[in-house]
Amino acid sequence: MKSQRLATTIMKIILTMGISLLVSDNLTCRGWGQEKPAPAASDRASRPLIRVPTALPLDEARILIEAAKAVVKADNGRAAIAVVDFNGNLVSLDSMDGTSGFWVKFAIGKAMGAVTLQQTTAESADQLQTNPQRFHSALSLMEGQIILIPGGFPLIVDNVIVGAIGSAGHRGDGDVRAVKAGIAAWEKYRQSKRQEAASK
Repeated sequence: MKSQRLATTIMKIILTMGISLLVSDNLTCRGWGQEKPAPAASDRASRPLIRVPTALPLDEARILIEAAKAVVKADNGRAAIAVVDFNGNLVSLDSMDGTSGFWVKFAIGKAMGAVTLQQTTAESADQLQTNPQRFHSALSLMEGQIILIPGGFPLIVDNVIVGAIGSAGHRGDGDVRAVKAGIAAWEKYRQSKRQEAASK
């Protein structure tokens, strides 16, 4: 009797193992439970490149920054200079040798302030007295991302803001002068490109 029960138990174990193996083989054949192979490099290379539209190309941001830096260098000063696009995304940033990391944050904050409020940060600073509600609302809304002191200017093309530039760390009115020089060089470049396109 005991031997019969033992034989029955062994048969059940064998049947269970056999069913498990069959199911496992079936799933493997179908590819279930297996990781899909990564797409081949050639597949990725054949995909079309996705581009994000921009109103302020990197080469123009570099013109702005280099011209602004030239003013700072001529004064034997140092500064951080940032350019952002119309959404406030950083396009380019330079921190001159010897410039504190705090000035980097200030430069970005000034550029952000100019593009957010669509005016120079000096004009926004004046609104602390003339329109305090707007001034404090902007600071509250942007939660420390903007700095409303002189040195930030919006970049405007055909009455449309395409970005902003901010400079921080230069002494006196140096940040304002540097940014104005950058904008002048940028506008001259854009004018030459328009004339070049018109002549074709």
